[in-house]
Amino acid sequence: YQPGSRHKIGSKGYMRPLVSAHTDVGMITMLHFDHGKCASLQRAAHASNTDPENNEWIDVNLPSILEDDPVFVVNVGDCLSELSGGSLRSTMHRVIPRPCPATSENDAARTCLALFVGLEPSAPLVLPSGEVLSYEKWRQQRIARAAAVLKNN
Repeated sequence: YQPGSRHKIGSKGYMRPLVSAHTDVGMITMLHFDHGKCASLQRAAHASNTDPENNEWIDVNLPSILEDDPVFVVNVGDCLSELSGGSLRSTMHRVIPRPCPATSENDAARTCLALFVGLEPSAPLVLPSGEVLSYEKWRQQRIARAAAVLKNN
């Protein structure tokens, strides 16, 4: 995430997200962050509220014990959430820009490496409802539901 034109305050008085609010489809997502300060990871304050427009957002504070320590964040994905019957909730998250004056030591770009963990496409899933389907079929259905929501908005 580089400082630039997307770091300007828009007509509504705030900076739009660099990565819009979303959950991840798979089992888990592992995120590795460096110490750049021009962007911030946020999570939804209320996991039960899936409306990104009407949710409070909390900065995910990424601790640093040593300057070069890696920082990992693990998000629960939609598939793991469904398999757990909702006991583990998908993490609604987004990335927002942070003001970074060019002369500041905080203007370093933030780098994030994401590892999306799923299952073998043919792996059978037994949903809490008792329905059995392959991971790939479940994934296709989940993406189709998300696309339908976007189309209706």
